Amino acid sequence: MRTSIQVGRLIGIPIRLHFTFLILFPLIIMVFAITPGPVGLGDMEPLSRPLRYALAAIGAFLFLLSLLLHEMSHSYVAMRYGTRIRSITLFIFGGLAMMEDLPKEPAKEWRIAIAGPLMSFALGGAFLLAHFSLAAAHQSIYDPITVLLFSLGLLNVVLATFNLLPAFPMDGGRVLRAFLAKRMQFLTATKRAVFVGKTFAVIMAIVGFMPDPFVFYTTGHVRLPFNPWLTFIAVFLYIAATEEESATITFTSLEGIQVKHVMQRENASVWEDMPLTELGEKMLAERNAEYAVVSESGDFKGLITFSELKKLSPEQRYPLTVADIIRPFDWLSEVVSQEDEAVEALKRMLSTKQQLLAVEGEERGAIVGIITKRDLAMVIEMLKGR
Repeated sequence: MRTSIQVGRLIGIPIRLHFTFLILFPLIIMVFAITPGPVGLGDMEPLSRPLRYALAAIGAFLFLLSLLLHEMSHSYVAMRYGTRIRSITLFIFGGLAMMEDLPKEPAKEWRIAIAGPLMSFALGGAFLLAHFSLAAAHQSIYDPITVLLFSLGLLNVVLATFNLLPAFPMDGGRVLRAFLAKRMQFLTATKRAVFVGKTFAVIMAIVGFMPDPFVFYTTGHVRLPFNPWLTFIAVFLYIAATEEESATITFTSLEGIQVKHVMQRENASVWEDMPLTELGEKMLAERNAEYAVVSESGDFKGLITFSELKKLSPEQRYPLTVADIIRPFDWLSEVVSQEDEAVEALKRMLSTKQQLLAVEGEERGAIVGIITKRDLAMVIEMLKGR
């Protein structure tokens, strides 16, 4: 199930909106509309309610544009270093630039990480400068436009400051990892940055669940939680830090391993004219769910998996051969060289959402085996402790 939709492209990068964005956008509008000045329009009595919400919607749109520019800054610097950006997604906790592979060089990671907060500080400064200039001209800080400008400036400064907390995998956490990676191995630096990030996440969660001191002081009643939003962010950060650590361990464990050391050579291919009934029996007997498909002349025709076979009932399979259900393939995305690094094969699978790749031998165009996610997972488990 798709959880986001593409709404456009910027400098070649797909821009996507996550379904949780449907919660974030109205929430920001409401905050702008009901919060009293000087950070909201809630006490702007001369404004009608529809006009107040219309201005709040403009403010929300400009803030989300600020989030997009924050992520675009990360992406632009990463692209300068040769990193491919798969997409930028706006969701309930802000924005996320999906990078194919972050550079391990500390100086490069530091520059990529700091670019977003610098953009947010710049936007915050620009909005605040416009606010004070307009306020001086109107001799009032409670004009609706000046209030919106102040709110946008303040939000961008808060966004930049919050992102610079050393809570991995936020920007500040990546800066911390880059600093540590100058002094120790990249994996060790990641583990230490993750520990700091998880510590911050736990502290945020505790603060989020603390009683609201203002309510307790004024009424004597305890209201929990004090800040549910902070608690949600803490949970998100903890999970994200755990996943990033796991991914780093995975990729690091495959370093120095070539595809030819992991690939399946025996029983890795089937003929394109093989009956599907025979293919099913072969998969069951060999306990293998993936094969490369070759012609009588040995030419590679594509890949076949059990997922394609199981779409057909036994009756439907009877008159068909492998050639009848083989899916079209893309040589660039579904074939790797046996000399390639295994980690590059894994990245290819993740980026193309493939379960297996065909392996090309020394002779160009000659398929000598396959490599699957299952093969890589087994090797990763064996190598994690080395």
